[in-house]
Parts: sequence; structure tokens; C-alpha cells
Amino acid sequence: MNTLIQKIIDLNKSNIMWYLTCILLLAITITVLMFKGRRKIILANRIPGPDGYFLVGLLPIFLLGPELLIKHGKNIYRKYKGSLFKIWVCNHLYIVLTDPEDIELVLTNPKLQKKSKEYLVLQESIMGQGIFSISDIKKWKNNRKMVSGGFSFTIIKSFIPIFYEEANTLNNVLRAKCAISNSNDCDISFPVSMATMEMIGKTALGVKFNAQNGGCHRFVENLQTAMHAWEYRISHPWYLNKTVFRLSSVQHKHYQCQQIINQFTDEIINTKIDELNRSIISCEGEKNETEDEDFGRKTRTVIEILLGNHHAMSHEQIRDEIVTIMIGGQETTALTNACTIFMLAHHQDVQNKVLEELQSIFSVGDHDRPPTYEDLQQMEYLERVIKETLRIFPPLPVFGRSLEEEMEIGGYLCPAGTTLLLCPLFLQSDDRFYANPDKFNPDNFLPDACRSRHPYTFIPFSAGYRNCIGIKYAMLQMKTIVSTLVRNNLLLPSNRCPTPAHLRLMFLSTLKFVDGCYVKIIPRT
Repeated sequence: MNTLIQKIIDLNKSNIMWYLTCILLLAITITVLMFKGRRKIILANRIPGPDGYFLVGLLPIFLLGPELLIKHGKNIYRKYKGSLFKIWVCNHLYIVLTDPEDIELVLTNPKLQKKSKEYLVLQESIMGQGIFSISDIKKWKNNRKMVSGGFSFTIIKSFIPIFYEEANTLNNVLRAKCAISNSNDCDISFPVSMATMEMIGKTALGVKFNAQNGGCHRFVENLQTAMHAWEYRISHPWYLNKTVFRLSSVQHKHYQCQQIINQFTDEIINTKIDELNRSIISCEGEKNETEDEDFGRKTRTVIEILLGNHHAMSHEQIRDEIVTIMIGGQETTALTNACTIFMLAHHQDVQNKVLEELQSIFSVGDHDRPPTYEDLQQMEYLERVIKETLRIFPPLPVFGRSLEEEMEIGGYLCPAGTTLLLCPLFLQSDDRFYANPDKFNPDNFLPDACRSRHPYTFIPFSAGYRNCIGIKYAMLQMKTIVSTLVRNNLLLPSNRCPTPAHLRLMFLSTLKFVDGCYVKIIPRT
């Protein structure tokens, strides 16, 4: 009996020593981190911001979930707007910029073009070293120049018939979904997302995913899963650490998706290279312009433009750029298209003005004809509607830049190793720049109104050196989709979401719907 008691005592001593050792190691780690970051802490303490302890900071807000993150983030922003302010998340310092002059300084400064460490999540995944996530600025400049060739005026103009074809398919899909419902309403978020996916598949890759008609394409399915993995890491900041993420159950599924996406993209690249070589041989040096029998016209896809520079870009670089274009071209426009349709349904006066503009444009000739580039350019009011939607619902609500050396910004010396955060979601709803910012008002983008504001108060596609290269592509695509739906349907609020305030959004890698985006659609007679 005495021996048993002695063993228990020894065991308890062992446990106590183990706990004490862990506490000591943790204390040493914290001390080392604070010592190494003492300069950062000293400078950060001079910058205004919410209370938060080093190594904890605003981590509890992240734990509340991606929907509440927007609400709490907006409250913090409104409290400190007018000045930059700091927040701590664990041991990482973020400095949020609220003044458009400071934002312009950052986005146009050649020394501040490196994306923040959070973009490593994308680099370690299917985007790799694409122009959105790449850190090497020299390579970024070279790659961006070549990728821009796929978004030239001539190229994107040739995509309009594809946009219209898929917009008509979307119209039929939405009508069919509403017909099933007794109230003529439906969740438009997924159908719109699949329409934009089909468009980017045809225009970037020259591939039909059959996404709108229920096709289960391996690229589409695995792309969605990979993106969920990013969102999981962003909403759980401790998983930004690559080593910690490897221990999660999400990592294994993500790796499988990454392999399938890379395999598919490699197959497309190799097939296009073979087609390009055969075309060169058969045409004996004539300009390579392949005819797409399915689309019934001559067009060049983005991948063909990149492969024209395949001697300047490696196979891996082309793959990364293609995946980046696919994600960038699908995620951003899908949200904006859905939100524009939603806001038109809730603002009948605005929808009527859009319809009047469209009736005026299509009053000559065949009223049901497909839109031309010139038609889309005349849709000035619709463009203001789309921009106002982008103001309220920017697809990329937050983006960051890495500050690698101390710099004075907004009257404060900001420490090296900081992430500079720019928040279009909060900036574009700031009452310093927009009167009644919660009101949907396309007149915010009348020429005089735009001239009265600092240009960096509206940055849904970023700005400066690393702005989005697909802005013109996106605007033509969105105008085609929205105009096609308005020409054919009356859009009304759904009983599931009776006011704009009922639309629930959350911040993950992009702005997303929590439980869909419901609209009532009634065919025009």
C-alpha cells in the first residue's frame, strides 16, 4: 500500500514538473517575442487603436465568426476613422488606413507593392506565384505585362457574344428555378456564380464546364473546395502558420484538390500547346487565330495569349496565372452581379431608370438583338448602378501591403514588419465621403460627384500599381448579364429577404453570402 501511495505521489510530482516546464517555456517564448518586437511595440503604442494585449489582441473577435467580424470591424473603424489606427491579432501588428491620401501614398509607392503575409495562404495553394499573390515584384511586373495582353480591348470585345450567350442561359435557369417556387422567388447566388464560372472558362481557357446545366466538372468542384480551405485558414488565424495547418483535417482535402486542379490545368496547357504548334505548321506562319466551331466565330482565349509568350514564362508560371485569372474573374463578378440584381429588385425607381435606358438603346432595329460593344458603352446609368453596388458590396473588403521598413504615414512612424490594411468595405461607407452612405444611390457616381471626392475613396478593384487588370472585362461582363436579365424580367424583393438589411454577408477571403441572395423574378410580357 505504501508503495502504491509513493508511486501516486511521484506521478503527481512528474505532472507538476511537466506543467511547470510548459509554463516556463511559454514564458520564455513570450519574453523572446516581446524582446525581438520591442521596437514594434514601442512605436505601436504611439498609434491610436482599440485596447488589446500583445499576443492576444483582437483574436477573440475572429473567434466570433466571419459574419460578426464585419459588424465589429465596422464599429472599430467608425470609432477611429479620420486617422490610421492599429490592431493586434496574436503577435502580428496591423495598421488600418482610413484617409484616402494615406491610401494613395501606399498604393502608389514602389516600395510598398509587396502583398502582406496573409497572401501566403494563396501562394501555398493553387494560385502559386500568380500576379495576385506573388511577392517578387520584378517577376510580378514581367508577368503582369504578359497577362495584360489577354485583356486588351480587341480581346475582351470579342468575348461579348460569349457573355450574352451565357447571360441568356442564366435567364432561363433563373426562370426555371422561380417557376418551381409558388412565390416566383429563388436564391440567385449559385446560378449567377455558375454563369460567371462558365464565362471565365470559355474566355480564359476555351473550355466548356457546363456549369449552368448541372455539369459536375472536376475543376469547378475542386476549385470550390480549395477556396473553402483558404477561407478556413483566414477565419482561424492560427492556421495561417503553415506547420499548424498541416496538422488540420482540412489540409489533406486541400492538398488533394490542389493536385487535381494542377493536373487539369496542365492538361489544358499541353493541349493548347499542341494545337498552337499544329496551327503554326498548317498556317505556315500566318497569324494564329483559331476558330471555335462551338461558338461560331473566331476568338482567342487568355491562355492562347499567354502561350504566345511561353518562351518567356515557365509552364508553372502559366498555370499559376491561369488559375489566378479563373478565380479573380469568377469570385468578384459573381458577387457583384448577384448584389446588383438584388439591389435593383429592392429599388424599383432605379430598376425603371435602367429599363428606360435599355429601351432607348435597343429602340432601333431588332429590340431583342444581342448587345454590341457600342450598346454596352451607352449603358451609362447601368454602369453607375454597378459602381454603387461595388461601393456597398466590394468583393474584396480588405487587402494588405507589407511594410518592410519604418515609414511615416499619416503623421505616425509605422514600424517595420507591419501589415498595412486597406478596407474598401468600410472606406466606401464612410460618411466623410458619401452622404447617407447606407442609401443605395447611383448618383454617387455622376461625373460631378466623382470629381468632388478623392479618387482613392472608391477602390473596389484596388488601385495604383497592383490594381486589377480585369476591370474592363468585368464591367462588360456585368453589364451584359444585368442588362439581359432586366430586359427580360421584372425583379422584385423576395419574401425570404424583404429588405436589403436582411441580406446577410460574411468576410472570408472575399465578401460572401451567409445564407444566399433571394430575389423574385417575373418574366416581362
